[in-house]
Amino acid sequence: MRYLLIMTFFTLSALSFAPIQAQAQNGAENPAIGYWLVENKRAVIHLEKCEKTKLCGTIHWIIKDGMTKDEKNPNPVHRNRPLCGKKILWDFEADGENWKDGKIYKADEGDTYDAKITKNNDGTLTVRGFVGISLFGKSQKWTRVSPDAYPKCK
Repeated sequence: MRYLLIMTFFTLSALSFAPIQAQAQNGAENPAIGYWLVENKRAVIHLEKCEKTKLCGTIHWIIKDGMTKDEKNPNPVHRNRPLCGKKILWDFEADGENWKDGKIYKADEGDTYDAKITKNNDGTLTVRGFVGISLFGKSQKWTRVSPDAYPKCK
């Protein structure tokens, strides 16, 4: 009887903590989800899940007098399109708390690069764009921000 009571207690305890554990795991799987101020402080990127399991990023905010059109786009037809709301990161796959195998569009150059995103211990992200292998690339540190502090561009 004592054994049955102990087992019932542990079973109920485990079930009551399951939702909390699931929430913690979701947070751990998605540390990049949110709004991020790029290193030069000229834009905020909104990172979110897309295509069920992948990560994408769109331009949420652009500094006043910043670049507003996709002027450097290799396709002349797209050079007059607004950058606000443009998807500039896509196809990132989860790799633990990091993201790999994605693409990043660098609007001020009009080029697309392979990319990866690494979660840092200080809560920032390192976004690295590269050609071929990660060794040949550049990194930026992005800082999490509140979307309230950076109103959506138009």
